[in-house]
Amino acid sequence: MPKRPKEQVSFNMSRIKSRDTSIEKLLKKSLRKHRIHFRTNLKQIFGTPDFVIRDARVAIFCDSAFWHGYKFKRTKRHNFKTHKVFWENKIKNNIKRDKVVNSRLKAQGWKVFRFWDFELENNAAKCIIQVKKAMVSRGENRRRPK
Repeated sequence: MPKRPKEQVSFNMSRIKSRDTSIEKLLKKSLRKHRIHFRTNLKQIFGTPDFVIRDARVAIFCDSAFWHGYKFKRTKRHNFKTHKVFWENKIKNNIKRDKVVNSRLKAQGWKVFRFWDFELENNAAKCIIQVKKAMVSRGENRRRPK
């Protein structure tokens, strides 16, 4: 029995990987190389950041340029040939959700980083430098009293 369109869309979307993607693996390797202690995908933190550095209150998201709408209206990357309305709404909603997550986490005292996939692929070290600066400015590297 053929699936109805909504069920087919739901099935297709469920097949898209959201954890341990190649860009997350790349950042994880870089964080470990720099001995930065982190947790992954903590559901207790709003928006479920890909990486969390709790002591420094740093939340890191690894965003795909396609799914999170990098230059959404200015590139041909999002010039859909089929199901145009569905895809445009999907990506616009992702962009809106990202803004809500950012503002809520910032209001709770978190430093939020959103790294694009191409930034991580081209220069993960530059992303790590930004994270380390945030950690230092938040006192993460100070010795803790025993």
